[in-house]
Amino acid sequence: MKRLFILILALISLAGLYAQNVKLGYINTDRILMDSNEAAEIARLFQLDRQNWTQQIRDLDAEIQQMERDFEIRKLSISEANKRELQSQIDSKKEEAGRLLEEYFGEGGQAEQRYRELISPLTAKIQEIISTIAEEEDYTMIFDVSMGVVLFATPEIDLTDQVLQELNKDTIAPGETASEEQPKLPELNDPLADDFKDNFMDGLEEDTKPQDLKP
Repeated sequence: MKRLFILILALISLAGLYAQNVKLGYINTDRILMDSNEAAEIARLFQLDRQNWTQQIRDLDAEIQQMERDFEIRKLSISEANKRELQSQIDSKKEEAGRLLEEYFGEGGQAEQRYRELISPLTAKIQEIISTIAEEEDYTMIFDVSMGVVLFATPEIDLTDQVLQELNKDTIAPGETASEEQPKLPELNDPLADDFKDNFMDGLEEDTKPQDLKP
């Protein structure tokens, strides 16, 4: 990410000296994720998985609560050995719930892995579209205003709609096939969404060539 900032600062300096040779453009990945048909489908699939994992944990929690209720009812009429055995079973079940929670939603867990698996093809597709636009229309650099780097940019160089048009051209908007509200990708303060944006920008950095400053 630091390399991108350095390149932008260098480009701004060059623009002051050689404005006639510099062509800038920008996109807004937040809006691309919001309006992309594929992003909506990714959100739907991810939400189904997340609901399944959440339900498993809720079912386990309900089982634990029932075990604790049963223990409270029986503890006055059973031996100390049986009490210890029942309490051990409850503790084991709680440990299982903790492991499952960490496995699904912990750092590097199944939720994070599944999100990356779903989003990676879209990330690559967006990067390919941007690279194609840059090459065909001779842009010096295309950057992302959603990253909070740009203080001002004229709408005339906003390429977001152009990217979206190319991205959505062979897909159908979810709202055209279903009346219910469509799920969205994680909110922008969701670590998974932040991870996508970081990976997306890192991918652009890897494709940036210092000699021509083209993504």
